[in-house]
Amino acid sequence: MEIFQGLIGNEDIKNTLGKAIAGREFLHAYIIEGAHGTGKHTVARLAACGINCQGHGCSSHSPCDMCRKILNDNCTDVRFFDAFKVDDIRKIKETLYESPTECDYKIYVLNNVEKMNVKAQNALLISLEEPPKNVVFFLLCTDATILLETIRSRAQILRTKPLTKEQIIAHLEKSGIPLPQGDKLEEIILSSRGSYGYVLDMLNESKADALLKDRERARELTAKLLLNDASTVTLLFSMYNQTRDRLKELFSLCLVALRDLAVVKRAKDAPLCFFTSHKEAGDLASRHSVQKILNIYAMVEGAIDALNLNANVPSTLASLLIQKKKGN
Repeated sequence: MEIFQGLIGNEDIKNTLGKAIAGREFLHAYIIEGAHGTGKHTVARLAACGINCQGHGCSSHSPCDMCRKILNDNCTDVRFFDAFKVDDIRKIKETLYESPTECDYKIYVLNNVEKMNVKAQNALLISLEEPPKNVVFFLLCTDATILLETIRSRAQILRTKPLTKEQIIAHLEKSGIPLPQGDKLEEIILSSRGSYGYVLDMLNESKADALLKDRERARELTAKLLLNDASTVTLLFSMYNQTRDRLKELFSLCLVALRDLAVVKRAKDAPLCFFTSHKEAGDLASRHSVQKILNIYAMVEGAIDALNLNANVPSTLASLLIQKKKGN
């Protein structure tokens, strides 16, 4: 369907929704799951255009007046919500049975539905079980398995997929967005995990600089954790004043770096998720055994688990040092 030209990648979703909308056989509810920035909102908005299009199949590049209003968030019948509590769902239900004012169908897009409590989900379930004929729900989430089975069974689940580096660069160039020089763009794309929205956000110069500093810090921390000398202790002690969330971010980056080191030990040309250079990853990996890399990975993963359980930063770092000493 032409309206989905504005969606990058995700050919499965384009085909599924495009055919359903073109044949006027779309369902009353869809769950769109996927990582942040992989196009969930875009899918819902373009689907709303297709359902209510008055231009007989216009495209995202040349929309009809109604599609233009939807794309610009100016349509009263296409509404976005962050609905997490029962009261939020009740407010939605108050307007549910009112007739559309501009479109043939009212579209309700609920964001972050995995954050809804059980009472809110059960309240929403009533509307999904007996929806008005002229209403379509799009429930956006990162993980549909968190939702109640009764919710999942009443909606078709569509999954947005991370974009490849080539897809991201091609779309950036097509959009005419000024791109950073050198390795900066490569670092941003690797850290995005295929999220185009994340890349756009990180192209802000101050955010990009902060990101590069974080990744350099993670490189240093990963290398030190693999060593058995006093420099490791010195570095970890210097991190005692970090916040819990900040330390989790750094440790999470270390896990991705350690994953790269483990895979290049087995295949030198394996796809990388952290390092921008196979030579850099290969040189560091060559100094350590696969078992040692995996042991450090397990230790860092355990530290993140402890922080998630509200362990304080000093005790987490001290525990990590003790485990390293025992493992050496």
